[in-house]
Amino acid sequence: MASRQTSSTPRVVALLLLGVIALLFWLSGCASTPRHFSTAPILWTDDDRRPFPKNPGSTWSPLYWDGADHMLFRPVSHAFLLETPREAVNVNAFDEVPDSSWYSNRLSRHRMSTEEIARGACTRGSPEPDLPWTVVGAKMDGNNPGFRIRTASGVVYVVKFDSPDQWERASAADVVGSRLYYAAGLQVPCNRVVYFRPEALQMPDRPLKGPDGKPLDRAAVQGMVAALPRESDGTLRALASEFLPGKPIGPWEYSGTWGEDPNDVVPHEDRREIRGSRLLAAWIQHHDARAQNTLAMWSEDGGGRGHVEHYVIDWGDTLGGLTQWDSISRRVGYAYYIDFEYMAADFFTFGAIERPWERAHFGPAGKTLGYFDDAEFDAEHWHVGYPNPAFSAMQETDGAWMARIIARFDDAAIAAVVREGRLSSPVVRSELERILRGRRDKILQRYLLRLSSLTDVHMEDRVLCARDRAEETGLGPAPAPSARIWFSGTTAAGLRMERRPDGQLCTTVPALAPAQWILDLSTGRPGQEPLRVHLQDGPDPRVVGIERPDASAVAL
Repeated sequence: MASRQTSSTPRVVALLLLGVIALLFWLSGCASTPRHFSTAPILWTDDDRRPFPKNPGSTWSPLYWDGADHMLFRPVSHAFLLETPREAVNVNAFDEVPDSSWYSNRLSRHRMSTEEIARGACTRGSPEPDLPWTVVGAKMDGNNPGFRIRTASGVVYVVKFDSPDQWERASAADVVGSRLYYAAGLQVPCNRVVYFRPEALQMPDRPLKGPDGKPLDRAAVQGMVAALPRESDGTLRALASEFLPGKPIGPWEYSGTWGEDPNDVVPHEDRREIRGSRLLAAWIQHHDARAQNTLAMWSEDGGGRGHVEHYVIDWGDTLGGLTQWDSISRRVGYAYYIDFEYMAADFFTFGAIERPWERAHFGPAGKTLGYFDDAEFDAEHWHVGYPNPAFSAMQETDGAWMARIIARFDDAAIAAVVREGRLSSPVVRSELERILRGRRDKILQRYLLRLSSLTDVHMEDRVLCARDRAEETGLGPAPAPSARIWFSGTTAAGLRMERRPDGQLCTTVPALAPAQWILDLSTGRPGQEPLRVHLQDGPDPRVVGIERPDASAVAL
């Protein structure tokens, strides 16, 4: 028996070695082999609005538990899972995100006018002239006081006020944030800055209660606004956020799925639009991007059936919002509220390392914009207040996708969005525009120039054309555009690429036997990878898919 065991050992070892070698070959092939696309129609709509009969009910995510979970419990519990980085799940063959209850293609697929970007999600006029306003309920959460009103035409708004310490900032931030997120494709409410006379508010016949259980009557409303600054004409500034359609369910999480919703099948941290929103948050310093600032709405489809819509809400912390502690306010964007990595480094170096937040200071806008600036902004290493699973899962492909969208916010669009904030100080307006431009440019320098910035790929007969988003946004023309067509995994031929007067980069695809071909289009920028285009050749050649490979997967 011992002799049989001894004689079989070499065979077992040999088989194990062969298995390991085969696995290594398979893994190396997976790293360099491009995806092969079918000729099926490209998915531009995710069918996640299928009606189902049961309202999922309400959800809630307590603030302190959410913070403790993401700063402590989740990192510890996931440390033993050996998780590896993975690409977003909900991406179609064109490297884009389909429309869904979470996202709508806007700037991602076409340009929007400056007026469209400035209008955001608003589809009706300002509530200011829609008088009288009737108080119909309390504002249920958040740090700033407020209440709900119904205008003369029956539209319901949540009205909330700025902190006197940073008057005008939070309301302007809610307007700016909602416009930028909307144009980028996320679902948001219509937010507007309004001016009104509190004494002109009407109270309903039935008694109302605030979230603290106390009566919400005229005296309570007057007490709420008594210490707030008035304009010279006696009006009061506030933010009016239009009530979203449907029935509020509660916040959605930045990870996992909701088992009560049969349409919710993609883990939220694997959604590209949620991952990519990290760059939007970094742009405007949305350090409070967490579940409490999201909202799921039950939308009735008739017959007792419906589906869930997913919104991002509340940007009141952005554009330099100060916390209760100056030491935390200075660190916003550079580190987590409680950052063990920095704490350990400071402990072992006795605090000798100078941190960027130690150089933070108020700019020409003074306290209004707090420490919000672009001088030391680092898009790649920007931190939300505490770890956000979707932000932490963002890959280079997700950041590049959002950067291509942010590239379409030109200076005129930024200025128009800032005007919607109705800031009274020309200095604050000018500073806010400057900072937003500067932070946008740093995002683009980091995330637009590594993977291919070529977009809008299409065929015109046998001519394949694309546009360079980096050139469109002012980062300079492609210095040496080129193309090559692959005949096999090791054989390729160069193709001539020309620049058309309208800025398109085009190459003529040779007439070959009907098949699927792969072409690489390059800008010639140092360090920027090519765009890989999959073509279905034949009588009607067409693009059936594109990829943006990184440096480790450029070769076939």
